[in-house]
Amino acid sequence: MKRNLMLLMSAVMIFGLIVACGGGGKEVINPAKDMIAYEDPFQDLQDMSASIIEAGGIAAVGQSESARQDLAKKKAVTDAQGQLAEIFNTQVNRMKKMFQEEIGSAEDSEINEAFTTVTKVLTSTMLQGAITKKTKYMRDPQSGKFTAAALVAIEPDKVNMSILDEVKKGKPKLYERFRASQAYEELDQAMEKYKKEQESGY
Repeated sequence: MKRNLMLLMSAVMIFGLIVACGGGGKEVINPAKDMIAYEDPFQDLQDMSASIIEAGGIAAVGQSESARQDLAKKKAVTDAQGQLAEIFNTQVNRMKKMFQEEIGSAEDSEINEAFTTVTKVLTSTMLQGAITKKTKYMRDPQSGKFTAAALVAIEPDKVNMSILDEVKKGKPKLYERFRASQAYEELDQAMEKYKKEQESGY
């Protein structure tokens, strides 16, 4: 009886040692457990930029870092300004597409000619009219460096009306046909919606 009890205790001890030393295996690493989720601190500026572009304006958010707050802002504005020319070309092409869809392919050569002129005439003057609408900052507590984000924009009514005025000047009949179209009405509604959102503090 005593011998059986000793054997049973030995078996329990051996089993315990096996579990403790070898039974645990390798530690399973869960990458998701160690990941930290971050929110973009400048997402509101990106949303404002998207709203301006959707209504026909030009907008870009630039970012930069510097030990000085004023230099961080200056470089962020310069970064945003560098993006505006491409966005303006996109808006000109958007307007050109609207003309083509409403007026028809028979007028394509005239439309192409009109919008080539628009791009040449307006690009530099449009970009000079850009304003810094909003700037936000973050400061690294360890390095003391500032990260700045600047929203630089030209309002939709200024962009759309400048393009249309230039078409009207060069191709008045083309302009009148477009002004009577559904696309023009939709463009006008988009600008009005944007204005109301701004007035209500959207």
